[in-house]
Amino acid sequence: MGHHPRWFENFSRRMPSSEHMREYRAALPDDWHTWRRGYWIIAEPPGAPVVGQGWKLHVSSTSRNSTETLRRALPVMRDAGVRFKFLMDPPAVGEANGKSFPRASSGKFITVYPDDDTQFRAVAAALTQALAGLDGPYVLTDRRCPGSRVVSYRYGGFVSRFELKPLGLRDLMIQAPDGSLVPDVRTPYWIVPDWAQDPYAGADRGTETDKDGAAGAGGSAGKGLLGGRFKVGSALTFSNRGGIYRGVDTETGADVVLREARPHVEVGPRGIDAVDLLRHEYQLLTELADTGLFVRPIAFFEQWEHAFIAEDYIDGSHLGHLSIAHNPLYGLDLTPARLADYYDRFRLLWVQTADAIAACHERGIVLGDLSMTNIMVTADDRIRVIDLESAFHEGTDGGAGLSTPGAVTRRAMAAGRGDRRTDYYALGGLLLCCVLACHSNDLVDHDIPLRLLDEVAADLALPGELVALIRDLYDENAPLPDPVALRRRLTDLPFTTAWQQPPPLAHPVTPEPESAADLGRRIETTLDGVVKFLHGTADLQREDRLFPADPLVFETNPLSVAHGAYGCLYALHTVGGEVPDTFLTWALRKPTGHEALPPGLYYGSAGVAWVLSAMGHREVAARVLRDAAGHRLLYAEPGVLTGAAGHGMACLRLWRDTGRTEFLDRAREIGEHFARSARHEGVRAHWTGSGKHVPVGYGEGASGVAMFLLALHAATGDVHVLELGRAGLEFDLACGEYSPTGRLSFPAVARTDDKPSPVLRQYWDEGTAGILTTLLRYHYVTGDGSLRKHIDELLPDVRRKYTTFPQLFHGISGIGNTLLDAYEFLGDPELLGDAQRAAEAVLCSAVRRPEGVVFPGEQSVRECCDLASGSAGVALFLDRFRRARPGARTNTNFLLDDLLKEPPTVSGSRG
Repeated sequence: MGHHPRWFENFSRRMPSSEHMREYRAALPDDWHTWRRGYWIIAEPPGAPVVGQGWKLHVSSTSRNSTETLRRALPVMRDAGVRFKFLMDPPAVGEANGKSFPRASSGKFITVYPDDDTQFRAVAAALTQALAGLDGPYVLTDRRCPGSRVVSYRYGGFVSRFELKPLGLRDLMIQAPDGSLVPDVRTPYWIVPDWAQDPYAGADRGTETDKDGAAGAGGSAGKGLLGGRFKVGSALTFSNRGGIYRGVDTETGADVVLREARPHVEVGPRGIDAVDLLRHEYQLLTELADTGLFVRPIAFFEQWEHAFIAEDYIDGSHLGHLSIAHNPLYGLDLTPARLADYYDRFRLLWVQTADAIAACHERGIVLGDLSMTNIMVTADDRIRVIDLESAFHEGTDGGAGLSTPGAVTRRAMAAGRGDRRTDYYALGGLLLCCVLACHSNDLVDHDIPLRLLDEVAADLALPGELVALIRDLYDENAPLPDPVALRRRLTDLPFTTAWQQPPPLAHPVTPEPESAADLGRRIETTLDGVVKFLHGTADLQREDRLFPADPLVFETNPLSVAHGAYGCLYALHTVGGEVPDTFLTWALRKPTGHEALPPGLYYGSAGVAWVLSAMGHREVAARVLRDAAGHRLLYAEPGVLTGAAGHGMACLRLWRDTGRTEFLDRAREIGEHFARSARHEGVRAHWTGSGKHVPVGYGEGASGVAMFLLALHAATGDVHVLELGRAGLEFDLACGEYSPTGRLSFPAVARTDDKPSPVLRQYWDEGTAGILTTLLRYHYVTGDGSLRKHIDELLPDVRRKYTTFPQLFHGISGIGNTLLDAYEFLGDPELLGDAQRAAEAVLCSAVRRPEGVVFPGEQSVRECCDLASGSAGVALFLDRFRRARPGARTNTNFLLDDLLKEPPTVSGSRG
C-alpha cells in the first residue's frame, strides 16, 4: 500500500503493465467474462457453474517467468472450461513473492477452481505437463501435485463468503457439512477440514518434507541440519523468506542462529532470489569476520530446497531495544548522572558502528541498510552488525536494495541501492534515534526529525557538538566524513561534563501569558492548515475512502470514526465548525447496516451515529443506531474501540441528544450484559473477548467498560452499575507495573504467569493515559480519596513531552488530551504546562504542503488525515488546548462528561 509517495494507497488502484493481459487476450475467446479484484484478474467461461468450495489448484512462478508460465497454462484452463484467476502483471508476482508478503498468501500466481474432483485431477495433470521445467516458490499452505514443482493444491473457498469482525475486517468462510459457516483457515502450513479427503492421499511426492507440507528447518527439527551437525531449537521469527532459528552446533556445543532462505522468494526492488542473496551475505560476512564488528558466519549449506547460514548466537539486545529501555527521556529519569551515563555508554556503541562502516568502506563494501535492529549489543557493550542483505561490493550489482525509513537518502531510494554517503546518513539516523525515536519521519518530511532534534536538544541541554554531528551526518548532500575525524568527533563528545544540573525538561512549568499566546497563534495557524488540507485532499470520486488515511481504511470500511470519513468530518465540525455538504453526501451514500459495518464506536455504526448527532443530524443518527440493534457482533468484544461498551456509550449519547428512551433502554441492556458476563476476582472484575488474552486499558480493556458503566450510572442512578464499573477499574489498576525508574505503567494485556514484564505503555488506547481518563472521572463522581491516591500514582507516567508518534490513539496527542483532563478535573496549572509541552512537541511534526497542514500517520511513513493516527485526532487535542480551563469539560474524544455529576461535598471525602 505504499505506491503513493505521500499517503497510504489502496493497491487496487495501481495500473498494471500489459504483459499478462496480452497473453490472456491471445489465448482466450471473447465470450469469457473477465474482471479485476485487487491485484487479481478473474476469468470465467460462459455458463460456468457456481461452485462454493472444494479442492483448488495453485500455480507458482517468479516475476521473471510469470509471463511464460501464464502462456503455457492458459490453454489448459481454456480447454477445460474452468474458472481461474491470475496476478495482473509481473510486478504483482514479485510483490506476492516478496520477503515481507504474508506467508499464507505468498507464491500463488494462478488459482484454478475446478467444478469437481474429476476436473481437478484432469487440470492438475495437464498443468503439471504444460509447466514442466518451470520453477516458482513453494506455496506453504499447499501440497505439491505429484510430479510438479509449481502446481499445488489445497481445500478452500471458491467464492468470497465473508464474515464481518468487530474491527471491520472480514474473515473468509467456507461451509461445513452441517450448513454452518466456518473460517477458511489459511495457515503457512498444510491443513485440511475434517470432512475433506486429500485427493492425492498416499501419493509419493519425493521428499518427506513435501509429504508433510512443513518446509525448512521446522520440518527437519528431529534430524537436525547439515548431516545432524546443527540441532534446531526454537524459532525466533518467521518471514516469507524463511525462518530464523536458535540452535546448537553439536561439534562445538556452541549456541548458533540458523537463518533460512526459501528459493524463488524475491527480495528487494530487483527481486533477488533469497537463496542467492543469503549466499552473497555469507560471503560478505566471511570477508568481514576478522574485524570483530560483524556476526561471525559458521557455515553456508543447502538442505532439501532451502539454504541456511549458521552464525554465532549473540547474547544481547539490538540497539533499538537497548535505547528504548535505557533512554532517560522515556524513563523520565532526567538527572545529570543518568543523562551522562546513558550518552557516555551509547557514545561507545556509536564509535564501534562508525568503525564498522569504515571497515566496510576500506574493503569497497557498502552496507546499504544500517538500522537500529541490525546492530546487536552484547552484555559487555560490544556491537555485532547482522543482516547484510543490502550490502554489496562497489561496482557490482549485489545487495537487496532494501532500506529503513529514516536511514536512507533520497538518492539511494531512487537508485534502489545505497552508497557510502547513505551509510553515514544511516549513522546520523542512529544517533538521532538514540536521542529520540523520530527518524522515520524523514520519509514524510526531512525537516520533522531536525525540528524535533532542536526541540529535544533544548529540553535536555544536549551538547552542541552532538547536535552538530547529527546534522552533519544527516545531510545527504554533505561531503563524506573522514573516518578518522569522525571517530575523533564521536570520542570527544563532552558527555561527562555536559550536565551540571537537571535539564529544563526535568522542571515543571506553568504557562506564562506570553508563551501561551504565542503557542495559541501557532495552534490556530496549524488548525487552519489541517482544515484546509482536509478540504484540499478529499476525493469525492473515490469509493474506498474520502480522505488520506491509515491503510486499515481499505481493509475495514470507508466510514469509521477511527480511520474513515466520519472521524475527519467530526474533526472538521469540532475544529472548523463547517462540514461541506458534498462531504456529508459522500458519507451518507454508504450503507451502514449489519453487513457493512460492525456495531462499535470507533470502527462501526455507533460512531457514525454519534458523529451525525454531534453535527445536528439527529434523525439520521437515530436511524443508524436503531438499525444497528441486534447486531450479532454487539457482544463479541467488551471494549470501547470495537465492543459493547462503545456501542452503549453511543446509545447514551443519542438518548441525551434526542430524549428517546429506546436508546437508554438499549444502554441498560448492555449494562445487564456486563453484569452477567463479568469475571470477578474479589473486588475486581474484567471481561473477555475473542482473543486469548485479557485486554488492559481504555480501548479494549476494563477501563473502557468502566467508563460506560459510570455514564450509565449517571443516567440511571443505579448504584450496582457504579460498583461494577469500579470493580473493572480496580482490575486494570491492579495490572500496573513499576518501571525501573519508579513510574507506574500498564501492559496491553493482563499477565497470566511469572514471565518477564511485558512492554509497558503510556498511551490512550493502551496504557496509562487511557486508564487515567477513566480514573479521573470516577474520582470526580465518587469523591473517593483512595482514587485520588491512584491518580497521583499514574500522573508521573503521562507528564511527558515526547513519544514516537504525534497521534491520538497511541501518541503524544492522546497523552496530552489526558493531561488536559487532569488539569480540568484537578486544577493544577503545572498540568496545563505539561499539556503545553505536549502541544509544542506535536507542532514539531506538522507538515506544510500546498494543500495545507498534515501530520505523519502510523509508523510515520505517510501523511495521514484520520482520527486514530493522523491529523483529525491531533486537531482534537490542539483545538481543546485552546479552550481548556479548570472545571470545564472540553474533551471531545467521544465521552459523556455532560452526564456526570459531582457528589455532594462531604468533609474529607475528596481526598
